[in-house]
Amino acid sequence: MPAIATASNLSNHPKLKISRYRDQLTRKRVEGVQVDYEYRGKKYSYSIRLSRTACNYGGNRNWWLCPSCTKRTSVLYCAGLYVCRHCIGGKYGSQLEQPIDNLFRRLDRIRTRLGWQDGIAHGIGERPKGMHRSTYDRLVNEHEQLTAKVWQASLDKLGCTS
Repeated sequence: MPAIATASNLSNHPKLKISRYRDQLTRKRVEGVQVDYEYRGKKYSYSIRLSRTACNYGGNRNWWLCPSCTKRTSVLYCAGLYVCRHCIGGKYGSQLEQPIDNLFRRLDRIRTRLGWQDGIAHGIGERPKGMHRSTYDRLVNEHEQLTAKVWQASLDKLGCTS
């Protein structure tokens, strides 16, 4: 198993979404947005440039241009200056999870779709009314394979031989 991830999560940083400015930007053709704010006791005031792309059925879509690297993005994160997720070095929550966490999330998604109680210790429930037998069989098969992987990963982590 890989080492525990130590990168910061993007949810720890204040966000600046372009969708918040959609109404203002569609009314007038501006080249940038002036931002004034205070972050950790320091005042910031600067302009963030914008970029536009044409949509297939008319109109335009607005994007922020990262003040640091000028990449086009729809969300900027605050780390003093507002920058893109690449410049801030942040990761999405799912990127910080261990592989076994991903297995548990997939298992929970299957159990929810089948209408079963959460947790692998509760066993297999009945086929939901209206679900095709082939779909049910496929989901149960995937559930059993994932459960086996979870048990094996747990045994490996504990140093047990199977």
